[in-house]
Amino acid sequence: MKSRLVLGILLTTLTVPATLSAQEEYARGPLGEAVLWRVAPTHAAAFEAAAAKIVTAAGQAGLGEEYRWAIWQHGFEYGLYGPVPDMAAFDDPEAFMRQFKDTPGEATLMEAFQEFSSLEHEVLNREVWEAVPAWGYTPEQPYAEQTGYASMYESWMKPGTDEKADAISKEWVAFLKEVGYGYAAAGYRVHFGDIGRLIFVTWYDNTADYYGANSFMKLVEEKAAGEKWGDLIKRWNELISRYEESQWTYRADLSYWPSSSNWTRPQAAREGGCS
Repeated sequence: MKSRLVLGILLTTLTVPATLSAQEEYARGPLGEAVLWRVAPTHAAAFEAAAAKIVTAAGQAGLGEEYRWAIWQHGFEYGLYGPVPDMAAFDDPEAFMRQFKDTPGEATLMEAFQEFSSLEHEVLNREVWEAVPAWGYTPEQPYAEQTGYASMYESWMKPGTDEKADAISKEWVAFLKEVGYGYAAAGYRVHFGDIGRLIFVTWYDNTADYYGANSFMKLVEEKAAGEKWGDLIKRWNELISRYEESQWTYRADLSYWPSSSNWTRPQAAREGGCS
């Protein structure tokens, strides 16, 4: 949304992380903008109403697919994720606003921004994430076609662990294939922002099955793969200084995804990610 304008200005002061070589920079995976808001509980309903109004404005303006975004919710935190073609997309921070000029959506957008300005909320972070293709997993036999929830696992890596982290992340994908896990997953590195943090996301259909019949640890136990999984986790934990998990709900009503009919499928969900 309007965050791209601010983020574009922010990125002009940042540089590519020193840990990326020229070759790695050239071969990097798809990029996405991630923004996280924390909203005062008493203002959450108004925040959602304003966000929904921006979706309406985007439709009225016929906003292109390249400006799509997804909103995910965790308590009173709201995360936006929108794919961006490349870093050059931030060179023109006014591009998003120009899409509304002289369209029916322009007035609606201004109303929404006015409503946002009176709300008690804070931006916790603005970042650019890179989806690493080799860390992505699509099940051959998915548990379900529809996904509306996501588990996010964040790891803050110790310095100098890039190569080992990459190797173990690939082992993780191989392990998911080996046991036949049925939920799609993906891995991201923070390209701009809190660099040194790696993010892994699993998308699922409902919490009852995710923690019950389709529980990952239940599957590991059934496949007698507990020892192998334990070793993988042990080696991963040696690389990290901090770790957090969180659960997110996809808010279709607050998201602008013209191909939304495909959004809930695992492959499309991997593109959308979460914040």
